[in-house]
Amino acid sequence: MAKIFKNRTDVPYFDYKDFKTLQRYVNQYGQIETRKKTGLTETEQKRLAVAIKRARHLALMPFVASN
Repeated sequence: MAKIFKNRTDVPYFDYKDFKTLQRYVNQYGQIETRKKTGLTETEQKRLAVAIKRARHLALMPFVASN
């Protein structure tokens, strides 16, 4: 498994309105990537998940990937 980011991310916090950044943490099936792949801490991963879920709820991101 290769990490998406080898070093720490340059994003100070995850904003649900910044869906371009959030899409980097979602795989081709629309699932949130694991901590092993993202390289984030537990707290950062939780904040990422909350931001992605908010973006999905507001229809900025899809819930599932389209084929």
